[in-house]
Amino acid sequence: MTKIRIVVADDHGLIRDGIQAMLKYEDHIEIIAEAENGLDATIQVEHNQPDIVLMDIMMPEMNGIEAMKKIKETSPESKIILMSMEISEEFISEALEYGVSGYLPKDVRKATLIEAIEKVYEGEEYFDPKVSEAIFKNYYKKKTKGPAAASKGSGKISKREEEILLLVCQGLSNKEISDKLFISVRTVDSHKSHIMEKLNLKNTIELIKFSIKNGFIDI
Repeated sequence: MTKIRIVVADDHGLIRDGIQAMLKYEDHIEIIAEAENGLDATIQVEHNQPDIVLMDIMMPEMNGIEAMKKIKETSPESKIILMSMEISEEFISEALEYGVSGYLPKDVRKATLIEAIEKVYEGEEYFDPKVSEAIFKNYYKKKTKGPAAASKGSGKISKREEEILLLVCQGLSNKEISDKLFISVRTVDSHKSHIMEKLNLKNTIELIKFSIKNGFIDI
């Protein structure tokens, strides 16, 4: 069995021990190294080339955002999941800019942490619903901007697709969107596919970046 190799970086030993305890009996996950500050994290990652880095943001020597920039240069294949006690819009925006694959609160449950690790390892991204809520709580729509006016793709999205775009970015699931808009889950999925195609977007990270760039939120 191929194991998911992980480096854990946090300046609090209690947090590192807690993550170790949660993942100890997961046969498909292996913590190969730990780091207690941002600088040490960059060294450990460059040396070990892990699949995933679980990293705190507020660390001495070098914070998680700065460490992530360095890691992306020296270990571009390593995916990064940031963990923080606070869901900061400023940090989230910077993290997205530098290619973070996941963002979780430190009080995350074991099942959620494992799910995030597995999804990120498979090439997806994982953002706790609280993160999406924090990004979009200051949402506003500019009349002169928006996906219909600033579409990167060859087509413009419809009003219904625009509604779905906003709800996706707010962290709603397909079922929640279908309930809110009184349409089927299959229809939601179809609209999402059309949005991605029209805007030349590949994943949720690109979707969020697009929404920020085109005036959907004020961060």
